Amino acid sequence: MTPPDNRQGIELPVPDDAAIEHSMRLVNAIIERIEQRGGVIGFDEYMQMALYQPGLGYYSASLPKFGAEGDFVTAPEISSLFGYCLARQAEALIAQGCVAEVLEFGAGSGKLCAQILEALPLLSRYRILDLSADLRARQQQYLEQRLSAELFHKIEWLDQLPRDFDGIVLANEVLDAMPVHVLRKQEDWQELGVTWRGQGFEWQAIERTAAVEEMRRIESRLGELPSDYRSELNLNYTPWLKALAESCRRAVVLIVDYGYEQAQYYYPARGSGTLTCHLRHRVHGDPFVYPGLQDITAFVDFDACADAAEAGGFDIVGLIGQGQFLLANGLLDESQRRAEDQEPVAQLAISQQVAKLSLPQEMGEQFKVLALQKGLRLEIPAMQRGRAYG
Repeated sequence: MTPPDNRQGIELPVPDDAAIEHSMRLVNAIIERIEQRGGVIGFDEYMQMALYQPGLGYYSASLPKFGAEGDFVTAPEISSLFGYCLARQAEALIAQGCVAEVLEFGAGSGKLCAQILEALPLLSRYRILDLSADLRARQQQYLEQRLSAELFHKIEWLDQLPRDFDGIVLANEVLDAMPVHVLRKQEDWQELGVTWRGQGFEWQAIERTAAVEEMRRIESRLGELPSDYRSELNLNYTPWLKALAESCRRAVVLIVDYGYEQAQYYYPARGSGTLTCHLRHRVHGDPFVYPGLQDITAFVDFDACADAAEAGGFDIVGLIGQGQFLLANGLLDESQRRAEDQEPVAQLAISQQVAKLSLPQEMGEQFKVLALQKGLRLEIPAMQRGRAYG
C-alpha cells in the first residue's frame, strides 16, 4: 500500500512501523473479501471492515481513539457539563415516571457514563452496549478508577439488546459511525464500490442496487440534483431502530449526533457529500488512507432517522440543536456555579467549554438531538423550540 498522496492538501501524520503493519493486515483482509466478491465490494462493506473487523478494525483494535492522544474529541471529552445537562434531562424524565435506568450505546471512553452517574446518583442501573471488546475493557478500567464502588456497581455491560427495557436510551455519536453507501450522479445514479488496483483501494461503479433506487426516491421528493453530485445513504437506521423499538417497552431515546435534515443533507451545493475521516485530529475525506488507523464517519440524515424510528414503533418528540438542548437543561447556570471562586484561568476554560458545546459556529447547531419515546407520553420542554415531526 502506497502512502497517501495528499490530494486534499492536508498533511497527514505517518504512523509508526507497528501501526502500518497492523493496517496492512486489515488491507489484506479487505483484499481477500474483494476477491471473494468478484473484484468489488460496496463501500458499506469496506467501511464495516475498516471500523469493526474483529481485532483489526478501527473500533476493534487497541489504539487510542479519544482525546489528545487519539484522533478526535467528543462532547464528554470536552467538558463534564455535557453529561451534567443530560443528567438533568434524565432527572426530569424520571420525575414524570420514567424508570431510573440508562442504556448507553457506544460508550466511548466511559466519560459520559461517569458524568451522568456522578450528577444523578439516583439511577438504579446504567447499562452499556458496546461491540468493541477493547473499548469495553478501557471503559471498565476507567470507570472503576473514577467512580465510587457504589456507583461502579450500578454499571452493567451487555453483549446484546436487553428485552423489555424501561428507561432512557442514549446514543451520542453512534449513528455517524454506521456504514454507509456512497452514490454518484452522472447521467444517472450509480453506487460506488471499492476495488483494489495493486497499490491501493479505488472507487468503482456498481450495477443498479437498492441504494440507487432509494436515492432516486429521495431525489424525486427533494428535486433534481446536479450532475457529478456525490453523497451517502445510510440504510442501517431502519434495522437498528426496529431492533431497538422491539427491545424497549417504556423508554425515551435521545440521539445526539452531527447531521442535517434531509433537504440540507442533499443540498445541491453539497456536491461532495459528508464522508469525513479523522486521523490524529486531522480531518480529511479519503477513506482509503491507512485503513484501521483512522475513523470514518458520515453525517446523520435526521429525517431518514425519524422516519425509520416512526416505522419501527417510536413516537417522535422532536429535533433540536445541541446548543439549545444543553441551554434548556441548565448549561449556563451550572457553568456559572462551577466558575465561582475559581482563578481566571479556570473560569476562562469553563467559558471555552460552554462556547464549544453550544455556539452555532461550534457544536451548537451542527450537532442535533433527536428525541423519541415508546409506551410513554412524557413532556420534554427542551425539545419544544426545535422541529416537531409528525
